[in-house]
Amino acid sequence: MSLFKPTPKLCKLLFGRASHCAHPECEELLIQEHRGQLSVTAEIAHIRAESAGGPRYDPAYEPVNKEENLLLLCPKHHGWIDDYPDDYPVEELLDWKREQVAQGRSGGLTESQAERIFKALTTPQAEVEAVGVLSAGGENIVSKIENIKDFNPINGESVERHFGVRVSNVGAIGFNVDGVGVMFDLDGPPSAYLFPDAHRLHRPRKRLEPHANGVWLAEPDHLRLITKELIRKAWVPIRFRAFGDLGSGTRVYGAWISALHLPIWEDHVTQEWLDALAQTAKETRVKLGWKP
Repeated sequence: MSLFKPTPKLCKLLFGRASHCAHPECEELLIQEHRGQLSVTAEIAHIRAESAGGPRYDPAYEPVNKEENLLLLCPKHHGWIDDYPDDYPVEELLDWKREQVAQGRSGGLTESQAERIFKALTTPQAEVEAVGVLSAGGENIVSKIENIKDFNPINGESVERHFGVRVSNVGAIGFNVDGVGVMFDLDGPPSAYLFPDAHRLHRPRKRLEPHANGVWLAEPDHLRLITKELIRKAWVPIRFRAFGDLGSGTRVYGAWISALHLPIWEDHVTQEWLDALAQTAKETRVKLGWKP
């Protein structure tokens, strides 16, 4: 795992002197803007590795994190040069570096662009969503949580339905996932359910590198018991959203989804039934004077 952290000055220098991936046959742009939003698609690659055991490591070479030892590559070609270092020697990558610098960028970068690039390269960026995991015929299929009730195998095999949270790394740096869970909207105080350490089907890697994702599973019976306890106390979940706790101390939330799609209800439950239950619970709390 790299400990390299680019500075704003280094980002401005690197991205101000290049427009696309350094691979001679790749035209992948390094940064793109759409409706005023900047997206960084490049990764900073080392020509000579930072530490022993890394690709093309040279113990006699000291400025490993200086601009002259760094290339801007698309994720695919960054993977190629690091996975197969013997096929990409230092001399060839230095040629790529010279060609990339020669690309130039008309007018360079503004301070605002450089700051946004720096933020993208140093700040974890994650997307979180609630998903359904369908197990049938020895295979697991990840689907939108809204679809799992309607899924039926073509061959008639029995299917198990599980509830999960998927965390995707959509940024340029890796990060740890310390935990995932679900936030319930109870038409009053929010209630968070953090998945326990033991997961039913598998235990994904805690660290997610760029472009990777992992799915954490809740124990369905445990989730059902928690929800029933809330309802017993006249707090009916009307919607929910998944969340992920990143190693940076940030909690990232997914979109709100109707509680109808929680895999805890009997088949007869409809949105109208759930809305009526929530209204009855609210009237009960008001009548009994229950406070959050």
